[in-house]
Amino acid sequence: MHRSRQRKCNAVNAASLARWIVMTAFLALAGLSYVYLTLQLYYMGERRKAVENELAALRTQNDIASAQIAALTSRSALQRRLKEGYLKMVPISEARIVRLTIPARSADEDVIQPVANPLAQHESK
Repeated sequence: MHRSRQRKCNAVNAASLARWIVMTAFLALAGLSYVYLTLQLYYMGERRKAVENELAALRTQNDIASAQIAALTSRSALQRRLKEGYLKMVPISEARIVRLTIPARSADEDVIQPVANPLAQHESK
């Protein structure tokens, strides 16, 4: 009677059980990875949107500053500030002005002229 009870015990197939555990773990890991990456994608999208909005605001501020600089440095604004006494201008003395004149070119300068280079002649020997 003792032997019959042992025969009725169900044997567990360890290889099959291990295979199912590995497949279940792999599917669980794949599912968790998918959820994590989806959340990361959403978070990065929100972050990118915030950075793009900040960039647009900075560009707007830059355009406003450029317009203010152009308005404050225009000739009429500088003349108005000069009249108000905000700016002081000192005339430049004649001794400090340097004038460069380009000498007149003669018609002979446009002609091709032979040139001798003594360094090139010594190197070729």
